[in-house]
Amino acid sequence: MFFLIIRKEVVSHVLSLRFASAFVLFIGLVFASIYVGVNEHQRKVARRDSLARSGKERLDGIMAEEDRRDRYRRLFWWEGKIDAVPVSPLSWIGQGVQSAYPAAVVTKADRSSLSVDRGLSGSPLLGNYRIPDFIYVVNVVLSLLAVLFMFDSVCGEKESGTLRLVLSNAVPRHTVLLGKWIGGYLVLLVPFLVTVSGGLVYAWARGALEGEQLTRIAVLLFVACLYIAVFFNMGLFISTTTKRSATSLLLCLLVWVVSILAIPNLAPVTAKILAPTPSTDKINAEKAAVHREIDLEMSRLTLTSGELSYGRKIELAKVNLEKERERRKRRWDQYYEDRRSRQARLAEVLGRLSPSACWTYAALSLTNTGLSAYAGFYAARRRLGEDMEKRWNDLVERQKKDPAGDWPDIGAGDLPGLRVEIPGDAAAVGEALNDVLILTIFNVIFFMLAFTFFLRYDVR
Repeated sequence: MFFLIIRKEVVSHVLSLRFASAFVLFIGLVFASIYVGVNEHQRKVARRDSLARSGKERLDGIMAEEDRRDRYRRLFWWEGKIDAVPVSPLSWIGQGVQSAYPAAVVTKADRSSLSVDRGLSGSPLLGNYRIPDFIYVVNVVLSLLAVLFMFDSVCGEKESGTLRLVLSNAVPRHTVLLGKWIGGYLVLLVPFLVTVSGGLVYAWARGALEGEQLTRIAVLLFVACLYIAVFFNMGLFISTTTKRSATSLLLCLLVWVVSILAIPNLAPVTAKILAPTPSTDKINAEKAAVHREIDLEMSRLTLTSGELSYGRKIELAKVNLEKERERRKRRWDQYYEDRRSRQARLAEVLGRLSPSACWTYAALSLTNTGLSAYAGFYAARRRLGEDMEKRWNDLVERQKKDPAGDWPDIGAGDLPGLRVEIPGDAAAVGEALNDVLILTIFNVIFFMLAFTFFLRYDVR
């Protein structure tokens, strides 16, 4: 009897208009999202390679200058060193914060790092509209389809009298509910996996998918199936609490809007209120005040010490004051980063009240396009500035040892580069594990609620 119920659910869904509509949407949206994402990814990789070549040619031109002093001034102070920013190998699945990255950075010895313009997109419309990547399609479209598949699974059969006829036989209610769940979920899941398989074949053919990325893809698809099941169980639960299909549809759409639109968008706003971050203008004003204070201290040195402004004691004191100024400025920068990180963490916690945010965070972690990747990129950018400053100081110290000689000779290979660390598969899965557990809890809660209400459901 259990398999007959599953078969009945599969046949009833397959012969319905909603299945045909869902299959067309799967083919059109899921495959199109992968197609657009792969092409955009290839364009970004090509631009990254072009910038890397131009940066190397520019560096070779600087290093070919005969006067080493002018060479190092151009490299460390005037023009700087260009480094292309690497593109995440799986950014074709979801852009995440990857779209906020510059195409390249120009770094100098004073730790300043300027962003190179990302350039025009392949299509002007992509600058006005969000690219419908795979993560976005699963987040919005598939969750809505899951709700629409199950909103009348119980109350709809009650209205037609089918549920009363089924339960008139010697079949337990939990068997009926489980058969409905399995049959409906298979009908929704099979076309999704078929379409995704076609998209992955296309990505493989274009060279965007490599063998070592298959583990992350498999975990990502598992999380997607888990996320779809949340809204599937949600629709089943609401259907067991209502008597009419129209009422169930209205409640399902209301819960979907709250889960997809309200909670994820309100979480950052609430975090700003609960954990405010000082504005950049305030931080810059504090740093300017530190700068003026140190300048004032330097102007008092000669008056208080009684020495000439170029005396050894004065020079040492000025060096110490310069170090103090930089230390205090960095302390303000660190304070701003800590406050901003605290606000971002709070927004993440509040956003996880919605399964939509859990899916997004988990998917971005697996594709290395989330906030942790963003923090890793800027940490690498900061390390590059520190390495450039250290390299310049080493050159100055070596020159001081031989003031009459020429500046030391270094090659392009001796210069630091932008090293963005990409976490391994185990680290990426571990980062997404919390969101996977939350999605599992959502599934268990909604299914148990549906089971509890169905046991007491009046089929008359």
